[in-house]
Amino acid sequence: MKYPRAAIAWRLLPVALAAQAAFAQQAPAPEATESAEKPQEVVITGTASSGRQTLKKDSTNTINTLSAEEIRRLAPISTADLLQNVPGIFAEGSTAGEASNNITVRGLPVTGGYRYAPQLIDGLPWFEEPEVPFMNNDVAVRDDLMTKRVEVVKGGTGGILYSNGLGATVNHITRTGSQQFEGGYKLEVADYNFVRNDLFVSGPISKNLTFAVGGFYRTSDGLRNTGYTADKGGQVRGNLVYQTDDGRSEVQLHALKINDRTAFYQNVPFQVPAISAPGTPADPVKIRMDQVWPLGIDFAHGTVASSSNRRFRMLGEYGERQIDTADGIHPDFNITTLKGIHEFESGWTLDAGLRHSNGSSGFNGMFTGNDTTTAARFNNARFNNDVLRFGSFYPTAVGVAAYGVDGGARIADSAYLNYLIPFIARTEARSTSFDLKLGKSVQWLGEHQLTLGAYATNYANRQNFQQSLLVSTMEAHPQLVDLRAIDAAGNPVGPSVTSNGVMRLGFNGYLADAKVKGEALYFLDHWETGDGRLKIDAGVRHQTQRANVIYNVRDQTRDLTPAGVLPGSTADTLADNEILLPGADQRLDSKLSATGWSLGSNYSVQPNLAVYGLVSRSFRLPSLEQLNQLQFDPSQPGSKVERIMQYEGGLRYYAKTWDTQLALFYNKFSPRDQYVDFRDFTSPSCTPAGVTVDINSCPLVREFYRRGIENVGLELEAAWRPSEVKGLELRFNGLVQDPKVVDANYRTVKELRVNDVVTGYTFEQIGEDGRRPRRLAAVMANLQASWDLKPYTGLPLKPYAKYTYFGSRYSESQDVNVTLYPAYYHLDGGFIWDFSQKSSIQFHVSNITNRLSFTEGDPVFVDLKGPNGATNRGVSRPLFGRTLRAMYTYFF
Repeated sequence: MKYPRAAIAWRLLPVALAAQAAFAQQAPAPEATESAEKPQEVVITGTASSGRQTLKKDSTNTINTLSAEEIRRLAPISTADLLQNVPGIFAEGSTAGEASNNITVRGLPVTGGYRYAPQLIDGLPWFEEPEVPFMNNDVAVRDDLMTKRVEVVKGGTGGILYSNGLGATVNHITRTGSQQFEGGYKLEVADYNFVRNDLFVSGPISKNLTFAVGGFYRTSDGLRNTGYTADKGGQVRGNLVYQTDDGRSEVQLHALKINDRTAFYQNVPFQVPAISAPGTPADPVKIRMDQVWPLGIDFAHGTVASSSNRRFRMLGEYGERQIDTADGIHPDFNITTLKGIHEFESGWTLDAGLRHSNGSSGFNGMFTGNDTTTAARFNNARFNNDVLRFGSFYPTAVGVAAYGVDGGARIADSAYLNYLIPFIARTEARSTSFDLKLGKSVQWLGEHQLTLGAYATNYANRQNFQQSLLVSTMEAHPQLVDLRAIDAAGNPVGPSVTSNGVMRLGFNGYLADAKVKGEALYFLDHWETGDGRLKIDAGVRHQTQRANVIYNVRDQTRDLTPAGVLPGSTADTLADNEILLPGADQRLDSKLSATGWSLGSNYSVQPNLAVYGLVSRSFRLPSLEQLNQLQFDPSQPGSKVERIMQYEGGLRYYAKTWDTQLALFYNKFSPRDQYVDFRDFTSPSCTPAGVTVDINSCPLVREFYRRGIENVGLELEAAWRPSEVKGLELRFNGLVQDPKVVDANYRTVKELRVNDVVTGYTFEQIGEDGRRPRRLAAVMANLQASWDLKPYTGLPLKPYAKYTYFGSRYSESQDVNVTLYPAYYHLDGGFIWDFSQKSSIQFHVSNITNRLSFTEGDPVFVDLKGPNGATNRGVSRPLFGRTLRAMYTYFF
């Protein structure tokens, strides 16, 4: 076996199986005996009260569910990987790692993270704002054996009952105890030195009080070869549930502690055959995977992160900092929840939930620039762009050469070099949410279940974000290098351009301190009439946001050459000559509000057939990212609120052998007024820098723009269990959509290059109207097959497979340099062997065919040539290569 820890764990599996065989009993495994023939499913998300349940068939909006058994079979590596199995949600293959991935819902614009799909735990957000820079909403939502199921509501009541549910509301439902003592344990290993232990125990404390506690702990070397322990940590969570004898009252106390570290993977460089002109909407540059070559980094398991560039130093307002990128994505949070429900004798119900989250989240990610080329070409560009700019230090310089750090040998001219850009963020965050509902059943032309709710939130986010600029080789294990100016004899002269591989010790960033309060009132009427066959949900929500933000961008350039170092000497370095420090505070005090409404109906044509329809107008108040970065101007007229108008209709059919949910939807997304910042290179205040101006010295200008989206789509979710083939189940979910950008026109600055040297700048007009938004596929499909072979072979063996397809997607581009990334598929599979009714083993293979594809990437620019000058280069994020996993699960 490739890795020692994984080898030990893999060898322990047969021992665990043999021990279990000796003690096997016949008790069924919790959550593992759900019949595939169950015709109807009970859900709670999107209903007015946590104590009220409804059948999935009777919902007035689209709802998708994933049971614990389905999650087990899918074997997701992350929250995004799990949600990839929900129709209408595009998750980029978890290619960022176990956390900090991106998802999009029904064509809403891609902004990163979970902006329009908040992650709830038991009906409340773990952090109120789902879009926080460098703290994606999935960093503290990790499913384990304590997860009972996951429910996803799109539109409708989701936008009435929950904040920010513009696209989808995802509810991760926690296991609670019962009067039966039970538990479970899972050992999971993988071929990348991955070892994970999951555990839960639950049961009675008394006849009225139950408990459940569990969690996971995991270590691994990472899905890509970083050269160090990339993932380490876990979570523990538990709850107490008290119910009164009469069943009228219930109180729940939940606590969750997460302290975890996971690696973050970003784009890697590639090259393609030379292009002769920029891509246009009518003729985009089309990436063909059979014509893509790596530039030093293996697509399947390589990464720009390595043990060599793991540690480096930064300079900033706090002096010198030593950075360790192995800290990765590092959430450290305590989350406490108190929930209660009481039914009064008068028929009124009181339902309340209070949650407080407090802690920090670290982000240490290594990004790569689009500059990979040979050392000779790279150094020539640096000579023109950097050394000539400091010509007084280098009167005899004729070029630049790269050397190993700490006095290492000169790097060969044929070696690949590139910039690495570490993103280092530290976020301190707290969030308190309180939800209170009063409910009453009223008889009038049927039964009305009326709910009046009040919601309050108070959250704060303090963030320090810094960047550096490193120079590194591009190879299996990238090495930091130092750049030195050389004279005609090839000897280093003057100060080093870099400092131990760092070209800029303090490069870009900001400080942000935001405090936000919100209040909402909502009303929902769930009306059942016509002998219960017709169900109508009518609701309205009004929400207010008050924000106070102090934002400070690093825009003050300082020379921090240490005292005692002679500027221009060989002991000097240019890396500390232009350190960006925070400038003047910018402040934002705003108060905004919005109102949304929803009207949905469901009619049972037959006991197992229903049709439903929905019209809603939801809203999104400014996100914390917009507030932190002052991305809207309260003094300017226009909309500060995002809105979506949604129309939807569909049907559901449930039978012993066939389940279907079909939804046809139309969304019109109206954005807030936005401003794009760019540098005005025509300003006389710009200072020269070699052959062109120093773009960073040019003043910032702001231009108004909008980017709306219209989308029409068809979602299908179906399951078939043919009576002729016992134990076989085929599941399908898919989406066909046609999202289009509306009303998006603005300018941007484009670099002009000759032989990788920036020679000037020009303005380009951007117009995206009618274009499909970036990174969105028009077609997505997911086909799953599982087969219980026991009726035929007597063996409790269940093989399964999953085929996932994503259509072509546009790059991060506008109407210039348009690049189209190709469609791709992903094949996973394995089997579950129920060793006994209490234990099982599972083998799972991800990306069975070792498929090469990119989930997202930057455009390919005509003037960015490959290392040999005859190709073009780009950066993109590839799928992970084939991985093998094995799991042993024991329930008692």
